[in-house]
Amino acid sequence: MQDLPDDTLLGEVVTATENGEEERLLDLMREVQARGLLMFPKPQTCTFSYPDTDFFGNEIFRGAVRWGFGTDLRELAMSQGFCGCIYDLGSLDAFTTERVDKPAHALTAADFNTMRRYRNAEWNTIDQRYATFRKESCGS
Repeated sequence: MQDLPDDTLLGEVVTATENGEEERLLDLMREVQARGLLMFPKPQTCTFSYPDTDFFGNEIFRGAVRWGFGTDLRELAMSQGFCGCIYDLGSLDAFTTERVDKPAHALTAADFNTMRRYRNAEWNTIDQRYATFRKESCGS
C-alpha cells in the first residue's frame, strides 16, 4: 500500500468503499491520512476584525455593532442560501455608514444608542432561524 502512487491510493479508497471492504478501507484511509491526502478541507474559521479604536475597545459597544451587523448578514445568507462565512457577504464600513453615516473607525460613544437599537428586537429570532438554516442546509 505504501508503494501506491497517491492517485492510485485514492482510487483504491473509492473501490474499497463501493465494494464494502471495511477493513481494507480502514487501512487505506490510514495511509491517506499518513500522507496528508485527506479528501475534505479543514473547516475555515469565520471571523472578522474590528478597527482598533476606543469605540470598539468597549465590549458593550462592540457587541451592539456585532449583533446588528451579524443580524443583517445572517438574514442575507439565508436569503441567498449561502453557507460560507457571513462576513464575506458585507462590509462593516458599509453597515455603519448606512446606519450613522460614517465608517466603522469613526464611530463614537454618541453612536452607541443607534447601533444598540438597530433591529435588536429581531436579533434572537434571526439568530435561531440562522442556526436552523445552517443545520438543515449547510450541515453545520
